[in-house]
Amino acid sequence: MTGPWPRRPRTGSRAAAATAVLLSCGLLLTGCGIKRTGVIESGHAAAIKIPGGKNAAVLYFVSKEGDRLVPVPFTIGTDYTLAPVPLLRLLLNGPSGVARAAGLTTALPEVPNDRTDKATVSPPVQGNELTVTVPFAVGGLSALARNQVVCTIGVSTVPDTLSPVALQGTDTTLPAADCDLQP
Repeated sequence: MTGPWPRRPRTGSRAAAATAVLLSCGLLLTGCGIKRTGVIESGHAAAIKIPGGKNAAVLYFVSKEGDRLVPVPFTIGTDYTLAPVPLLRLLLNGPSGVARAAGLTTALPEVPNDRTDKATVSPPVQGNELTVTVPFAVGGLSALARNQVVCTIGVSTVPDTLSPVALQGTDTTLPAADCDLQP
């Protein structure tokens, strides 16, 4: 012993010191100065390389779940670009081959083979706008059906350009719209 009284442990002051250290660490972790932010836009979506290069066209069909459009590349050869009218007629015929095997469908009405020749695409006018004429009523088409035509023709007709497309049917003409792949 060094003195007349026995040494007592200072548990109260050690506990207070430990509490202060833990509290300050907690404050440092929660208040580090970084503010919450919303979603930060990072630019355009990634580009997709389509087999067949610049001469490939894209047909848009409905997913097997029926909730969105799926792009299906179509090419005849590297030296041939498919004209818009045959492309429209391919779209009206519905998915075939691998696209059909994958469960893709169409939201467009069935068009008898003898009426597909009534489907036309106008040459691009101001701002590369196109008018697609189809042999059925368009006023009651679903958004997916309208976008099948708008996206197929608007993406593939004018190279390197997303063209607005007006849809004309037997009942009315819908105003020009851009391809909208959002469900």
